[in-house]
Amino acid sequence: MAPLIGITASRFQIPSKVSAPNLLGVSSVDDYARAVEAAGGIPVVIPYTAERRTLAALGSKLDGVILGGGEDPDPALYKQSPKAGLGTVIVERDELELQLVNDMVTHGKPIFGICRGIQLLNVAFGGSLWQDLRLHWPGKILHQQRGARNYLSHKLRIQEGSRVSAAMGGIRNWRCNSFHHQAVDKVAPELRAVAWDDEGLIEAVEHPEYPFVVGVQWHPENLWKEHKEAFGLFEAFVHAAAAAGGQSV
Repeated sequence: MAPLIGITASRFQIPSKVSAPNLLGVSSVDDYARAVEAAGGIPVVIPYTAERRTLAALGSKLDGVILGGGEDPDPALYKQSPKAGLGTVIVERDELELQLVNDMVTHGKPIFGICRGIQLLNVAFGGSLWQDLRLHWPGKILHQQRGARNYLSHKLRIQEGSRVSAAMGGIRNWRCNSFHHQAVDKVAPELRAVAWDDEGLIEAVEHPEYPFVVGVQWHPENLWKEHKEAFGLFEAFVHAAAAAGGQSV
């Protein structure tokens, strides 16, 4: 059987024109699921409303987890007060993803954090975040690009010999898309930064002691069809999940 990959989901307000007022829904970008399937995995969307007992039962069955994009992690998780520019926070989602990270690490299963996912991953291991780049980071590079989702808007420098570099074909320089207003500030003690933009902002982290605990700030789910480097990240993740579950792809 192919590895079972959990994908964390966000919250959205269902338009009142098509439903009762104030009705909330659970959403996940379908590109995550399509990329997982193309890499040989079976995607399963995890709602942010899932209870701990549900997660405990599900966690034992999952072979890996994608922490997807979405809202801002609660700054209280990294011992800060809210600052100007902080976006929407969903405490239930933070709690769910923190439990998933703990469950996956405890059982030696891979984690792939994307956008918010790299931020949550860093916070889970004890790191901190820039709460809003426009107000608190001195750089000039635009990290909320106005172009299409698959447009590569700025340069990346990737650490030679890192898992990220290996998954992307051994490259050390690339370009990525960019749709974020927060980013990793202080890297968690157990993680290491392995990619940066030209101004030194951290764009990827990984855990050196686990087969695949990786976070990237860009959105490879929007790029995998056109760029083998982006697809390589999903392939490496799904292969690690298969290995963790004693399976093959």
